Amino acid sequence: MAEALIGVVTALGRREYDLLELAGQSLAGLADVARADHAGLEWVICLDGLGVDQEQIVRDCVSRSAVPARVVSNSEEGGPGPARNAALAHITAPWLLTLDSDDTIRPDGVIALLDALDGHPDAAWAAGRCDNVDPHGNLLWAGPEDYFQPGLIEVTSSFWQAKLATGGVPFICNATLGSTAAVRAVGGWPLSKRDRAEDTALWAVLTSRYLGVWVPAVGYNNRRRPASVTHQAGFRDLDERLDEIAEMVAAGSTNWHRVAESRRSLRRAREPKGAGGVFPNERRPPLRSRVAHVLARRGRG
Repeated sequence: MAEALIGVVTALGRREYDLLELAGQSLAGLADVARADHAGLEWVICLDGLGVDQEQIVRDCVSRSAVPARVVSNSEEGGPGPARNAALAHITAPWLLTLDSDDTIRPDGVIALLDALDGHPDAAWAAGRCDNVDPHGNLLWAGPEDYFQPGLIEVTSSFWQAKLATGGVPFICNATLGSTAAVRAVGGWPLSKRDRAEDTALWAVLTSRYLGVWVPAVGYNNRRRPASVTHQAGFRDLDERLDEIAEMVAAGSTNWHRVAESRRSLRRAREPKGAGGVFPNERRPPLRSRVAHVLARRGRG
């Protein structure tokens, strides 16, 4: 059984289990492309306020996709960011992929991100293109135009700078692979509930601290449908609270107030500095050896 190379986190806030099953099927396709068995992926789904009574229903649903999934629950609805953090706490794989419960991934594009990371050992994240599709999977929009040239992206001219310059994001945040350790190091998603831009906050901070790489390949399908949160009336008028994100970027953490308090508590308790924080059980397995393993399985090592 292969160790997990990619960890996938999904926040599930609606009982749309048919779409969740399609998401799982796309992950099974990723395992097939990587020519590794499904233990090469780990998938953690957090039920966001749905109740623990739904956990077995979700397990039965995702089992039909043949990708093993761990199902955890938030006691009450906290929004996608906190739910993803709850899932992230269980991830052991070195690379992290975010999959919304009604979307799908494009296996070849995700593998292209892995290849790019293997070719840029200093990069902690890779981003690619995203297609917006209708409920039946037909292309609606090919996502934002490429803002970056292929290759390494410096921290001084990255996601946050592009957001400030254009008003829009330079790439869709889910069309990415990030170092699990790096995501944890910046605090994960904001723990306070945000009506909008929780992904923007994470990626603004992450890309301002770590080098990345741009890959002109489609790795993600964003399903556009009337029930989507982003389709709800007034969503685009919600405040992104960019002033708060600017503070996060300056502090280098999405949850810097909480991290600071955690560190003070740890010092008072005289515990090792690495023992606490937002993700106290963080594990940091070797990254590059696992990428090399998958590439070797594909006949490229």
